[in-house]
Amino acid sequence: MSRFFATFLTIMLIVVWYAYERSKATKKVQKKSEQFWKRESMANSTRKKSMDDLPFITIPLDELPMEPTEDEKLQEYQDLVTFLSKKDIINLTGISNTDLKLTYGAPNFPYLSECDQNFTDLVRTLNLWGSRLLELNRPWDARKVLEFAVSCRSDVSTTYQMLSSLYVQSKESGKILDLIKTAETLNTLLKDNILDNLEKAYIASGCGFDDIFTDS
Repeated sequence: MSRFFATFLTIMLIVVWYAYERSKATKKVQKKSEQFWKRESMANSTRKKSMDDLPFITIPLDELPMEPTEDEKLQEYQDLVTFLSKKDIINLTGISNTDLKLTYGAPNFPYLSECDQNFTDLVRTLNLWGSRLLELNRPWDARKVLEFAVSCRSDVSTTYQMLSSLYVQSKESGKILDLIKTAETLNTLLKDNILDNLEKAYIASGCGFDDIFTDS
């Protein structure tokens, strides 16, 4: 009888504990939801503000390998980059819609969304362009394209991988440290993955692990 009572008591304690934890989790979710909608409401009522501090990106067409080509993919990428060069481009990666509206005002949000989409289109196209140039055995041109992408603080991980490989091939492994420094400033969920790949590439090139921290 005492064993049955002890088992029953244990089960009841588990049930009570589970109910308490579930209630606590529910309240936590509700609180976060309330905080989010409160900020969102404030953001939607925020008036238009200055955007002078935003770093607009300019595409240097004269510094990129823009030239007549019979390769359809290359032509497609060149045409798209030329098209984007006439658009306003801003890297807003990692900044929430709510924060954008709070910082620059709700009326500016549609314009900022378009600028951010232009950035996404740009870095994706540059990545594809660089990759195609490598396929066509044009490493120096690929390097120009990929370096420009990194200067824009692209968050496309394969851009960094291709460029680090080019540095290793040209015996300039030290330049991978510059890529690491840039990657450390990225505001993206892919940051850790990009850094991990770059550090592995640097070490695989024959450089020591400690050099990453010594030179940074």
